[in-house]
Amino acid sequence: MTSTEIKRGLQETKLKGLVRSVLDADDATFELIDAPGAVGGIAASRGFCLLVADHKTGSQIRSLGQALIWADRAKVSELNVLAEAGDASDLARRAGLLDPAPIVWEIQGTQLRRAQPAALEPAPELSLEELAFGPVMKAAGTRPVDDHGRLVAEVAGLEVARVSSDEEGVYLEVGVGQADRELQMLVHGGLERQEALERAVGMVLEHRRPNAPLHPLNRLARERWLRSEILDQPSLVGLTSAEPLPPLRPRSTLLGTEPSAAIGVNQAGKRTIVVCSVGVDVDLTAEAAEYRHRSAPDAELLLVVPQADQHPAVVRTAKRLHQASFVSFPPPWGTPL
Repeated sequence: MTSTEIKRGLQETKLKGLVRSVLDADDATFELIDAPGAVGGIAASRGFCLLVADHKTGSQIRSLGQALIWADRAKVSELNVLAEAGDASDLARRAGLLDPAPIVWEIQGTQLRRAQPAALEPAPELSLEELAFGPVMKAAGTRPVDDHGRLVAEVAGLEVARVSSDEEGVYLEVGVGQADRELQMLVHGGLERQEALERAVGMVLEHRRPNAPLHPLNRLARERWLRSEILDQPSLVGLTSAEPLPPLRPRSTLLGTEPSAAIGVNQAGKRTIVVCSVGVDVDLTAEAAEYRHRSAPDAELLLVVPQADQHPAVVRTAKRLHQASFVSFPPPWGTPL
């Protein structure tokens, strides 16, 4: 038996034990049902799904989508989600934004307790010292963006610089990712920040264009590239204006896909939240719900996903969102050569 099979068996045993603590006598029969990315089972048409933490972050906050897809496939009448104490309250908040709303249980030893939704923390405000770098970024041809309390400079959605601070004050770091910022400081440390930033912009634009050969610079942060196109041309998704929204949580890396969002006004004058994603993001529904909840609960919701990435299972989970629809347009990267 492989380590993966052993781990799966332990998770199934854990799920069975936890579910017994909330089942009625009439629900004694509990059948395990395969759940990719999660462990699930059914008792009297009620579904119970034990979330598995992300192997990179150790968090379950972006795991609700796994349970939604499992519930859709298993055709359960009610979805119960089991999560660890550290994430259960945040998951309860996310679940409460859906209709029908899954029930989130907090694991406490061998027992379950209904999780109480936690408040969604707002993004930290940018300081005046950080905002002062905005004109410098714009002058170099970049877009200043609030990246959850940190000002970054983007070119076609890719971060090329960020404002940082230490005991000596606030300063601009140029580069794509931490390693590149450190390399830029070593190689071009003598350049003025404006000149270094303009150099970075030129390098990125060489690769971040339609039908360019595949390169790391045109494969990273494609969801932000989609958002950048919408910010430049809101009419692509039926809006008259759009501005970026900060992410729901700090980003720790450029790798991996996390939806990016914007808020705008449609042609009927109604506020609209736009959430962009690339690839098959099973947690897109929950992420989009939180973006709207934080910024404009009464707004319409547009899920912008390339046509080829609109997986039917994810599209079905989005039916739990009111006033929400999928839209797409030709991606700005075209067909790489």
